[in-house]
Amino acid sequence: MSIVGAINSYQNIEKFYVFNSNKIKDDNSNAPISIDNSKNINDEATNTTISSEAMELYKAEQNKQEELTPQEKQELAKLKNTDAEVKRHENAHKAAAGGLRTSSPNYEYETGPDGKKYAVAGDVNISYQKSSDPEVNLKNAQKLKAAALAPAEPSAQDRSVARKADMEIAKAKQEILEEQQNKDSENNNTQNL
Repeated sequence: MSIVGAINSYQNIEKFYVFNSNKIKDDNSNAPISIDNSKNINDEATNTTISSEAMELYKAEQNKQEELTPQEKQELAKLKNTDAEVKRHENAHKAAAGGLRTSSPNYEYETGPDGKKYAVAGDVNISYQKSSDPEVNLKNAQKLKAAALAPAEPSAQDRSVARKADMEIAKAKQEILEEQQNKDSENNNTQNL
């Protein structure tokens, strides 16, 4: 079995066998052996046997978790919380972009004491093409501002983007006002003829 297959099997062990008995069948003999009081690797009802590679991966993961010091466990908990918050934050930007062009979130990762990678920073690129129509520019700048301020706790960069969007909003409103004044002026000139 390939490593990918072993990993998939390992994941299935954890999900499917969690409530089964604590006996497994050793690959080298037919005698059941006891492990961890948590997983049954040979379930007679489904006749499923997990490879020794998957079992080794499972045991290594369990040992690694047990070997972490209290300080490493605390660091791991902090990394997991940061990872969740960073992903929530970047997904909020993307979800609030309202039809503007967005990139997939880009993340910076840090490896935790358990050997897994956790997101510690991220960004989403949001853009729109300027239009000759100030109404379109106004709507796009408003969407950009909403996307920048979408997370529960906007960063300094998010607030900077929102300020730039505010400038674009003001500029678009000014252009709309000027266009309206020009139309009004043309209407007055036409009436005076």
